[in-house]
Amino acid sequence: MNDDLDEDIRRLADLLAGSERCVAMTGVRLGATEDTEAAAAGSAWGEFASLEVLLTEPARFWENWLPRATEASEREVTPAHRALTRLEDAGVIHAIITQAVDHLHARAGDGDLIEVHANVLSCRCARCGDVYALSEVQGLLGAADDGVPRCTREGCSYPLRPTGTLWGEPLVEEAIIRAWDMAAWCDLFLVLDTQLRTDPMAMLPSVPLKRGGKVAIVGTTRTHYDRYATLVIPRPAPEVLSGVADLLAPAG
Repeated sequence: MNDDLDEDIRRLADLLAGSERCVAMTGVRLGATEDTEAAAAGSAWGEFASLEVLLTEPARFWENWLPRATEASEREVTPAHRALTRLEDAGVIHAIITQAVDHLHARAGDGDLIEVHANVLSCRCARCGDVYALSEVQGLLGAADDGVPRCTREGCSYPLRPTGTLWGEPLVEEAIIRAWDMAAWCDLFLVLDTQLRTDPMAMLPSVPLKRGGKVAIVGTTRTHYDRYATLVIPRPAPEVLSGVADLLAPAG
């Protein structure tokens, strides 16, 4: 570990140690530099993973969405996820707000997690609400003549849809309300690997700032909140989080 990284870890650890109510917010993937919410919006994922495509070209939607959702569901928990869990278990961080849809924060621990996009681990019937795992959806899709998985409840047969949000539709209302409440409650808002370009999530750091709270930002891309932040560390969050956890929440 080099001296500059050591210093960044120490500075963030000191800031966290001086906080009583820290809330963390993570982007679409810890450690990502290109796979951010802004990049996703302009990518093939942003093109087809939308409510409009689901409604107008459902076979095309499922052909593209399901393999990528399956890939996201098969990702492994990383040391960065475990470090956040250790910090939460130690009471250093009190909640995690995430834009990620891979559910890895939940798999890493049982803390207070707010998934504003929900996740890609399941689909549901838009009529009766029955929920299906991705593996079930794969089977239904393989057996569908029109390329559209449908509900298997007797008398239903309505097309399925992802449980999480799609481009072009609102985020999970309950999660957004909770995220706003936590941002207003915290005295330190820790931003990890997100460009803060997509509303309404991009507005969250303004909530603690207006209430006298502090903002710390860790990530490789600049944000429009950098000038207001108490601490900015221009590194991928995984480089920093494990070291911070070792200082404030050492493994037993």
